[in-house]
Amino acid sequence: QLHRSRMKICIVGGGVSGWWCAAYMEKFLDAEITLIESNDIPILGVGESSLPQIKTFFDAIGIEESEWMKKCHAVYKYGNIKTGWDKIDGEPFTFTFWHNDNNVFSKWYQQNKSKHQINELYSKDKWGSVAYHLDAEEASFMMKDHCKNIIHKVETLSELPEGYDLYVDCTGLSRKFIKDKSETIFQDHLVNCAWVCPYEQTEEIENYTKSIAREYGWQFVIDLTNKIGTGYVFSSDYISEDDALEQFKQFNSHLKPLKEPRLIRWKPNILTNAWCDDVVAIGNSCGFIDPLEANALYMTVYGITSLVDCINKNKSPEVYNRNMRRIWKGNSDFILHHYKLSSRSDTEFWKYYSKFDVRKSLWDNYKIKNNKRTNLFSDAIWATLGLYFDVKFI
Repeated sequence: QLHRSRMKICIVGGGVSGWWCAAYMEKFLDAEITLIESNDIPILGVGESSLPQIKTFFDAIGIEESEWMKKCHAVYKYGNIKTGWDKIDGEPFTFTFWHNDNNVFSKWYQQNKSKHQINELYSKDKWGSVAYHLDAEEASFMMKDHCKNIIHKVETLSELPEGYDLYVDCTGLSRKFIKDKSETIFQDHLVNCAWVCPYEQTEEIENYTKSIAREYGWQFVIDLTNKIGTGYVFSSDYISEDDALEQFKQFNSHLKPLKEPRLIRWKPNILTNAWCDDVVAIGNSCGFIDPLEANALYMTVYGITSLVDCINKNKSPEVYNRNMRRIWKGNSDFILHHYKLSSRSDTEFWKYYSKFDVRKSLWDNYKIKNNKRTNLFSDAIWATLGLYFDVKFI
């Protein structure tokens, strides 16, 4: 067990995962913390849409919303506008962060209202009713500046340095220093690449993430105060990277790019054991499946806070690993329901998903996800998903 006074912890990798982990550990652990990052390895820095739990994390560290929002070019996010998931020409549908307190959904449903009226249940005054769009790269710099007692080293490592009780691998998709690389693969995740690019912000800012289903995946559009972040998430098994890039450029032909598009590739999986021996994987090192539903930043936060909790309570790596597998499984299930509930069959990509019938499992999940604080996607979000796809409530 690791819990003892003045542990020595080495975080390898900067970016959001590394510096957010450093700041949280500095606040909640009695430890000597070193962070080593390389100037030769760029941070990923594309996850710019979040879930409401992000504010709780910043509050715990002690950074005021007014401070970090300004530094991260952030805007409030009241939900997600989905287009084209139900069918090719489907009309946009807005998801908000309402809560099913006192089972208000079943009472509302019995009134035979239009599904677009579901947002009557939204209230800005309730817990977790607002999330954020933020510049992830700036968010890492901001947290770096906030840290006061972190030993910071700039070095490109080929192996882990000696002399530490625990190592935190924040090297992203490369998983450079993980000891046990055994993978858990959740079946049926097809997307494995994304073209991403920031564009000039010249239009009125929208306080909703836009998730647009495309022929071979989907596109995100995220407004910040200083730019528009967008990307085309696709499956390279169904469209070539070059053709996907051409489509991506067409999608955004009305916008002025600030950089050249960048390609990100990944294998949709998670580590079966994120904590093995004296090395723990945090963030994209732990897993990456699909950026749909703004899960990436939350999974990073959950990994950080759970690790610190396990250390302070002297819990074993097995406890941590079970928790991570559980939250990733729930994440995977919700994402897959978007694809499997669709009635689209216009490409081989969508035909793959047309063979599934998950209408019952949709409402089964609704019935067991009734705690909005312990479930990544609570019953209200499952209910909204059912309404969007016109799946009758059972």
